Amino acid sequence: MKLSEAAVFKWVVIVGIAGAVVVAVTLLTRPLVGALLGLVLVIVGSVYGYRWMTRKWHELGAKK
Repeated sequence: MKLSEAAVFKWVVIVGIAGAVVVAVTLLTRPLVGALLGLVLVIVGSVYGYRWMTRKWHELGAKK
C-alpha cells in the first residue's frame, strides 16, 4: 500500500490542529476537560483508522 506525500501531509496537519485545540481548551478551562477532549479525539481517530484499514483489506482481498 503506497501513501502519497499529500495524504501524509494532510494527516500531519489534522493531528497538529487537534493537538493545538486540546492545548487551547486545556489552557482555557481545567486540565480534566482538555484530557477528556484529547481522549475523545483519540477514540474518534482510532475508529476512523480501523474503518479505513478494514476497507483497504477488503479492497486488497477483492483484487486477488
